[in-house]
Amino acid sequence: MTEPDPPHVDVPERREIDRMDAVDVDDRAHRPTEDDEEAVLRGLYGEADSYGVYRREVA
Repeated sequence: MTEPDPPHVDVPERREIDRMDAVDVDDRAHRPTEDDEEAVLRGLYGEADSYGVYRREVA
């Protein structure tokens, strides 16, 4: 049995919040990717529920 790789010693232990400054934030991140995203989702999963979530109900 092989030993697991040791942790990277060149990266100091940091919390996720401490790394947020390195995240590339794009202004378009929350925009729809399709011209009519709701129609695409409705076609794939049916109508959205009362929370606005599209779910494919399995019978």
